[in-house]
Amino acid sequence: MTYAFRPHVPELTMASGPCSIYPQVLSAMGTRMVHHRTDDFVALMRSVSDDLSMLFRTVGRVLPVEGESILGLEMAAYNLVEPGDVCINLASGYYGAGYAKVLRGYGGTVVDVAVPYDTSVSIEQVRAALDAHPEAKVLAFVHSETPSASENPMEEICRECHSRGVLTIVDSVSGVGGSDVRFDEWGVDVCVTGPQKCLGSTPGMSLVAVSDRAWERACRVIAETGRYDRSYLCLLPWRSWVECDYVPYTPPISSIYGLKAALDIVADEGLDNVIARHETAARATRAGIRAMGLDLWVDDESHMANSVTAVRVPDGIDDTMLRGLMDERYGLHISGGLGEEAGKLIRIGHMGYTASRQKVLTALSVLGSALMELGYPVDMTGGLQAASAA
Repeated sequence: MTYAFRPHVPELTMASGPCSIYPQVLSAMGTRMVHHRTDDFVALMRSVSDDLSMLFRTVGRVLPVEGESILGLEMAAYNLVEPGDVCINLASGYYGAGYAKVLRGYGGTVVDVAVPYDTSVSIEQVRAALDAHPEAKVLAFVHSETPSASENPMEEICRECHSRGVLTIVDSVSGVGGSDVRFDEWGVDVCVTGPQKCLGSTPGMSLVAVSDRAWERACRVIAETGRYDRSYLCLLPWRSWVECDYVPYTPPISSIYGLKAALDIVADEGLDNVIARHETAARATRAGIRAMGLDLWVDDESHMANSVTAVRVPDGIDDTMLRGLMDERYGLHISGGLGEEAGKLIRIGHMGYTASRQKVLTALSVLGSALMELGYPVDMTGGLQAASAA
């Protein structure tokens, strides 16, 4: 007897990522399988490369690495951090704090700059840390911190580090495509994003942009540490992709088809327009939440992310029960808090396909309906009017 597994699939996923994806992406991923060394597929990879360079605003090639986005972030530490290197780590949330373990894992001496998880790191705090540790080799931070829906000032941080010769590792997994990222202009060294966030595609890849300074340091670190240069974490095999169109490993072909479809959507709409759409979706969601009588998690509008909105769980409401009701009764899946924020907040993702007027108003309607069903009063009319106006 064969057991047929039938998962519960909500009608709409507006979690912290992945969210519901573009129909064009789903369709593209069903394209027939081909060999990755054929001329047609190599041409497709070149096209994807051009699109990714546009997305990151860089003249360099972005590496399409198979593996969830944390792989790209570990690659950065593997290639840039030598034992004993002082590494400044900006801990403004669950993911930012967690990256300290990765840096230590490759011998880094980590200096944490920690702030409460409902705010962002200021450029003044970054400058103070750099002044106190002029020997620092690397500074790492999360651009868009989805567990708390906060966003750090990437441009200011990267420009400051670049001027001091400190290499930056930027986790912009939920930032690129939803917020402005200018890799070359801001002097970023390694920036990682994932297709499953603001691009509206599927998880399973790390899209990694690498500066000339980072390539040079990677060559030196791999040679001096004796780290295995054919490790999947090593950047050096990817020089063949940068220099002569040769992908060093078998790429995730179906995911590449989906990624290309997502990048085509960005190109057709225009990157600036896509970013503006994310900004509008975020602003509308926040306006609706406030007008409904609920509280946002992040302390100030200027510290809030474009990809996700965090809402404080109202007194007397169990977040698991609330999210379960939204999912099972209304067909909308959102996220809860992580780590020390578990039970304290809920998170509505508005990224990629879900960064739209219809999806935002749907999320607010479902949230309000579920809260009222649990006996918590909200101003539904006011919330929807405020979101529509925004």
